Amino acid sequence: MRRRTMLAALLMLPVVAACEKESQTMTPQSDKDLDAKLADLRNSGGSAPLRTLTSFEWDAVYCYYEGATADEINGDVGTTVIKPGSRLMVTGALAVFTKGGEVTKAVVIPELVFTPGKQPAGTEVLVEKGLTLTTPAA
Repeated sequence: MRRRTMLAALLMLPVVAACEKESQTMTPQSDKDLDAKLADLRNSGGSAPLRTLTSFEWDAVYCYYEGATADEINGDVGTTVIKPGSRLMVTGALAVFTKGGEVTKAVVIPELVFTPGKQPAGTEVLVEKGLTLTTPAA
């Protein structure tokens, strides 16, 4: 009897692990270094490629304003970033950086003006005057 119970528990382990993995969410964090660089751009009125303001690797960035739905964010990014059924509740905005389709970092940033969702691929995303995400004119 004890052997059957142990076998049943072992068989259930992958199912439980899969359920736990699906329910995990990222914890968006502040990036003080990025915040400071954005503040410097605001103060100077300067502009810079977003890539030069980050200290981690990424090849795509998705941006969202407070109130965006989990379905929108998780669906765009392809993984659970915020709890399903919830809305984004942050002061500022959320930038989700990915590399090769995998999330590398979810960062709460001071409010920027941007088009929500994935920023255009194949172009360099610029931060103008520390306030606006844009792409250079082709």
